[in-house]
Amino acid sequence: MLPELGHINATLKLASSLRLRGHQVYYLIGSDYEAYMRAQELNFINFGESLTHAPNKSSSQLDLMEYLLEARIHGQPLNERFKAVVQVFRQELASLIPKLKPDLFLIDPFVPDIAVIVRDFGLPFAYLNNTLFNPLADTLFYSQPDLARVPELILCAGEFDFPESRRPGKSPRYYVGASVNLQRKEDRFDWEKIDNSKPLIYCSLGSQPHNCVGAKRFFKVIIEAMSELPDRQMIVATGAQFYHDFQHGPANVLVMAHAPQLQILQRAKVMITHGGLNTIKEAILFGTPMIVFPSFGDQPMNAARIAYYGLGLTGDLGTVTVEQARALIERAMQPEFLERALAFQQIFQKMDADEMDVKIVEALLASVAKKTHQTVVA
Repeated sequence: MLPELGHINATLKLASSLRLRGHQVYYLIGSDYEAYMRAQELNFINFGESLTHAPNKSSSQLDLMEYLLEARIHGQPLNERFKAVVQVFRQELASLIPKLKPDLFLIDPFVPDIAVIVRDFGLPFAYLNNTLFNPLADTLFYSQPDLARVPELILCAGEFDFPESRRPGKSPRYYVGASVNLQRKEDRFDWEKIDNSKPLIYCSLGSQPHNCVGAKRFFKVIIEAMSELPDRQMIVATGAQFYHDFQHGPANVLVMAHAPQLQILQRAKVMITHGGLNTIKEAILFGTPMIVFPSFGDQPMNAARIAYYGLGLTGDLGTVTVEQARALIERAMQPEFLERALAFQQIFQKMDADEMDVKIVEALLASVAKKTHQTVVA
């Protein structure tokens, strides 16, 4: 997977479920997430370490992967440095394959060069997408049939996508359910800091709030809006970059650098979010209405889906005023949004209970190998 928390978290339930069914599952991932993977009790292999730990190499593995993705999207030739990066990946995979003897690779479409390498080795793979769009669709990369017509597993229920997007395309696409690991390891939240008599609102701009233009101003507006809603309370996860800017807010606002989101969503009446698909799926699984302030990437389209299905409201992150924020919070707490959220909760819970994601992976395994012992590399 792309070495970014959202992309990794989206796969944890599938990996854990496959392991419980007797499969061996390994993540190929850099050392930035070594401690995190240990906490999740999942197998991993340090991948691409020489790229980020060699002398004079300051780029993170995420930076390198994102550059390669942009080059593939725009059909740009790689310079010598990034040709060398791809060669490192190729060499490391070449040394791992004889040891692991993998039966199937599950590859994030956001790391297309790994797909190219696996294709060149003649090994079976499928795309594992934690978004509702493929970044390589309609690009030169997909002019290669053996890369374009690969099965794609979409980590979401199809009912949340737009109807026109669910129509069959050139390659097989499978909506495999929310696939959220509700047992994901998180730090324990101290609920003594919260007044249980007041409805709780939770606000977070995801794992990369610093990439949302205007995030600091947005947090200021949201916190100020709460100062005139004394019968409500809010937990705001600002990210480490903004945390120290908001230490003197109103008494009904708890500001944290990072918050255990799954625990908080169990009690939250409204979720204020940037519209990342992982957060949306988690909110739906807990039946929590949302207010979405999208910033970049797929967030605007996810916000449009929230509005389309009546799961909440949308706002403008860059221009929202205190009065608008306050009105949106009050409006989102109306019963109509809770009813829609609960209806979608049932859809998502049923798909996850049916383990559609596991069944499709096992069907792919059965189609490429007839073995009693399977190994999956994600």
